[in-house]
Amino acid sequence: MAITKKLIICLLAFFLATPVYAQPGPLNAIESMVDSILEVLDDKGMSLAEKKAQLSGYAHRFLSIEAMSQRTLGDYWNGATPEQRDHFTYLFTRILEETYLNRIDDYSGGSVKFLQQRVRDDRAIVDTMIIADEIQLPVQYRMVYEGGSWRVFDIVIEGVSLIMNYRASYGEIIRRQGYDGLFRLMEERVAALTAG
Repeated sequence: MAITKKLIICLLAFFLATPVYAQPGPLNAIESMVDSILEVLDDKGMSLAEKKAQLSGYAHRFLSIEAMSQRTLGDYWNGATPEQRDHFTYLFTRILEETYLNRIDDYSGGSVKFLQQRVRDDRAIVDTMIIADEIQLPVQYRMVYEGGSWRVFDIVIEGVSLIMNYRASYGEIIRRQGYDGLFRLMEERVAALTAG
């Protein structure tokens, strides 16, 4: 009887200590994201323009835009005004979205293996493998739990961080030309991407 009572107490403690975001897990969130994107890309009945329209807005749905923006600017984020932060976040989102929308026609099929997830508090890492033809490409998603769901704040492809790449180039531009110089270059990039 005492053992049963202790077991029940342990189970209660475990479930009470388990955060709400444990279900569904980050791996499930990535699988859902990837499957929904591949479903559109694999649809033979949709034109390229229709696929772009369908996938437009996915950045806001699956990415932690604020976390990505803050990590991309690094120490420069703290030195930016609220208006500069908002403008950077807007431009950065446009660049990310337009970049992947312009790569849709490069897609030639493939599959994704969902390997493992590692969760610690409100952070998680999900390891996947993209398989296309004879190529196997390791892709790691770094995630944060916010607003009731798991969202991606960095993507690491073959050990190279998307955020760190942007941070290195944007930091150098801010150092040389300030925020105005960065915004000017980002606006030119958005215009070029939008023009296709």
